[in-house]
Amino acid sequence: MSRPAGPSVSPLTRELVGEFAGTFILIVFGTASVAQMVVSGGDAGDWATLTWGWVAGLIMGIYVAGRLGAGHLNPAVTIAMAVYRNLPWRSVVPYIGAQFLGAFLAALVTRGVYNSGIVEVDPGLTTASQTIFSTLPNHGIGTAFFDQVVGTALLVFVLFALIATLQGAAGQLLPLMVGLLLLGIGFAWGTNAGYAINPARDFGPRLAQWLTGYDGAWGTADGTPYWWLPIVAPIIGALIGGGLYVLIIERLEVPAELDSPAPAPTPESAEAGVNADPRHPVTAADVVVPANSSKEANR
Repeated sequence: MSRPAGPSVSPLTRELVGEFAGTFILIVFGTASVAQMVVSGGDAGDWATLTWGWVAGLIMGIYVAGRLGAGHLNPAVTIAMAVYRNLPWRSVVPYIGAQFLGAFLAALVTRGVYNSGIVEVDPGLTTASQTIFSTLPNHGIGTAFFDQVVGTALLVFVLFALIATLQGAAGQLLPLMVGLLLLGIGFAWGTNAGYAINPARDFGPRLAQWLTGYDGAWGTADGTPYWWLPIVAPIIGALIGGGLYVLIIERLEVPAELDSPAPAPTPESAEAGVNADPRHPVTAADVVVPANSSKEANR
């Protein structure tokens, strides 16, 4: 049974819908996993469960977005793809807009579902529950900035390697491997600044929480402006990570056509005196006719 023809929409439109839907899935899983821990006072969650919640959201989000497009779900990744992987620059701003919108609406869903619990544990809507939606520094602004640069650099560096390695049918494993990558970053770098490593993941929910009553959403507990850091630092980190991959790994890679082993010679190619390697095609001059072939033919 043949599938019905899809709607007549542009490729960019499909990609934007994919980025929106995938980012929505990422953020709704991630923020809800943090909310469950916060409103239960840690009885129904801890650092490990919320990290796995973000990992599950990322994996499922990439699978959803991948049905229609690239599945970046992260403005820093999108910018790195434009700089190093020939993503058209005309797609960058629309991609980022779709990612921010998906993150914003996902945070509103979590805010609505967990509203009663949030108000119960934090009636003043302070930084005590702000981390459900956006990140905060635990060891100062400088440490948080460096943390976000390093974390996002690692994300993009390894992501480029995964994309280059998981080709063909193996590409179906890419979301799982990217999820494992996020798990490692969360467990290794999470406490400094909440491992946002994604401007949309932080700014969209931050805007949502501000619109729903968090007056201090844009800064830290002491009023220091912070909203800009999870935007600027991940973009810098993504550019550094992508550049290091190109410099250290990509330029030393053996081209695929030279790295593949030559096939074993067939009887015909052996008789022709050549190895049946498509890189060395057989020509008429290569063919050696056995001396007794004409006698055999006349019998």
